[in-house]
Amino acid sequence: MKALLVLLPALLLTACVGPRPSRDDDLETPRQVHVELVRGLLNQSQFYAALAHIQQARANGDSSNELRYLEAEALRRLQRAQSAETIYRELLKTDLAAQGYQGLGLLSGDRDATAAVGYLRKAAKKAPTDAGIRNDLGYALMLAARYPEALAELSTAAELAPGDERSANNLIVLMVLMDDETSVRRLAQDAGVDAPRLAELRRQAQSLKKPVRSRG
Repeated sequence: MKALLVLLPALLLTACVGPRPSRDDDLETPRQVHVELVRGLLNQSQFYAALAHIQQARANGDSSNELRYLEAEALRRLQRAQSAETIYRELLKTDLAAQGYQGLGLLSGDRDATAAVGYLRKAAKKAPTDAGIRNDLGYALMLAARYPEALAELSTAAELAPGDERSANNLIVLMVLMDDETSVRRLAQDAGVDAPRLAELRRQAQSLKKPVRSRG
């Protein structure tokens, strides 16, 4: 199975970085402003700059779990899997355990499909209303050709975050894989997917189809 971070990157949870932990009030502290800066850099794929600002925040005394999570995200996207995994595992004992399991699931995608689904299921159990986690779980199930299970997760993600492009695209790809052309057209129309984009999603679905082994 291809890595969750490599195959169909536009469909994965790489456009935005995790949920923001709730705060007791709406006032942003200097620390939170710095964290938001790091999130913005990650969302713009400026991973080295994000790591530099994380180092600066740590030098200023910020040792929060949130900052550790963002560091793991940057490392994962820079293909520094071992370092990212260490941090994700440390997060399992914190209030960001769901994000830790999610990260481990994404890291496992290229080497162990069963482990990837297992980690993401644990993430979804910890944070059942997190649309990004449900989307990643559905995507992992789709890669494993477990289509009915993938449909339930991707539909949940789409309903939790209406208008989210990732889950909508994943659902269209899944419907192509399930040969449900009626749903493909309906979902594309509802999501405002134009003809060129729909053609690209069909090609991506074809790349996911399991090869048929010849008998002989």
